[in-house]
Amino acid sequence: MERIQERLAASRFLTFSALLHAVLIFLGGGVVLYKAATDVPDFEAGGDLVSSDVQVQAPPEQPPDLTQQQFQPQTPQLNAPQLSAISTTNVSTPTFQVAAAVPAMSAPVDDSMKKALASAAQNVGHGLASGIPGTMASRVGGTARQKAMDMNGGKKESEEAVLRGLRWLVKNQNPDGSFGKSFRPAMTGFSLLAFLGHGESPVSTEFGPTIQKTLDWILTNGAKHKGRLSMEENFSQSGVYSHAIVSYALGEYYTMTKDERVEPLLRQAVDYILKGQAPDDGGWTYFHGGKDEPVPGGVTGYNNARVGGNMGSDTSVTGWQIQALKAAHLTGLNIDGVDAALDKAMLDLKRVQGPKGGYGYISKGDSYGLTGAGVLCTYFWKQEKDDSIRAGIKYLMEETEKDYPVKYKSDKANLYAWYYNTQACLMVGGAAWNAWNHMFQDELIKNQSPDGSWPPLAGLPPHTLQLQPAGDGPYYRTNLCILMLEVFYRYMPTTK
Repeated sequence: MERIQERLAASRFLTFSALLHAVLIFLGGGVVLYKAATDVPDFEAGGDLVSSDVQVQAPPEQPPDLTQQQFQPQTPQLNAPQLSAISTTNVSTPTFQVAAAVPAMSAPVDDSMKKALASAAQNVGHGLASGIPGTMASRVGGTARQKAMDMNGGKKESEEAVLRGLRWLVKNQNPDGSFGKSFRPAMTGFSLLAFLGHGESPVSTEFGPTIQKTLDWILTNGAKHKGRLSMEENFSQSGVYSHAIVSYALGEYYTMTKDERVEPLLRQAVDYILKGQAPDDGGWTYFHGGKDEPVPGGVTGYNNARVGGNMGSDTSVTGWQIQALKAAHLTGLNIDGVDAALDKAMLDLKRVQGPKGGYGYISKGDSYGLTGAGVLCTYFWKQEKDDSIRAGIKYLMEETEKDYPVKYKSDKANLYAWYYNTQACLMVGGAAWNAWNHMFQDELIKNQSPDGSWPPLAGLPPHTLQLQPAGDGPYYRTNLCILMLEVFYRYMPTTK
């Protein structure tokens, strides 16, 4: 995202030129402001997701082609039989396994951690904790998933595509446990969400070792950066996205396992989100942590992080914070301020809802790419189909039919928008879900690459990660597609 830049020029002999440039800059700035208010940003948000001062092991500049190599997990060692494409990958009678000699990369495992992990494994099957909220219960175990898929119109081919995608992630995990290249925290958070969405845990037969390595990376580097899960000393512009995505994944993981190692770091991470909420409109922008936290540009204080200096919060950023806080709410940890922050965030979503029912970027408007986010996040918390939900879904479906076909090879394809639209339509249900499911499911299945990833789109320039053939692009696209195809069982509406 481009921001308005000011230029000054002064000279007796260049007065005319200066005036001409001033006019051009004014007009150009107007275009930038207009685009900022209308363009739908990719989650990349135009900035680096990992700052240059991150002290973590970087992957090789030219990594080998891991898609053709067999991943060899280090720990824990689990012997699993060969599984069919859509059978459950969880151990029937699991125990959390902690290596006797913990690698240097792993988070410290003391007696209390071992006790917590053993307790979680002994109390319930599949290595998952009891008391999982009903909205998440359908992801746990093959039988529950199949029942939810049958109820919501999921196909066998859809589940097979999910398994292929998860196996691609296993083969392409970095040696240190992270995922991705330049934007590792965000890609790692997305990948953990994808495994958790399939009901997997560290003791799952096939995916357990991968998940354990991922957690080691998050816990070690998250602690090193004092709870900043963007894994940087101070939040960068795009680091607020990464922080929320990893926080979201960590919240889901804790809810499913009650792994006590996670609680302190999760509380730290949530605290940054709470302190970064706007005191006026209730949303978020490119900033976390309170009035004295440094923000991009070397200044401090919330208002200095605002887009354009004094405009409203950013709906794209806000959507990820809401998802992270909802995950924190579901943990049962009763973290102070979470529910109040979610209540206030609803005011920001109401602030940006446009006259046609869509949702705007930083002000009231109707943006197709953000309407699914507005609908999902409103329903996620309020759990009711009020007028704003109905208006949003109506606008979303009308615009899809008129101008935004769900075609992977279309120049209007946008996985970021589809990620939200898919969940929003399922939550609302009825005709909207039937229509959307008919459009998106087969489209994702037939466009999956043979190796299990998803190829670049022919989308518009702002959606850079969707277009990127290598680097973080394959991780981004593959995770979004997996999460969409897990929608049949990942989160169930309260009505179901």
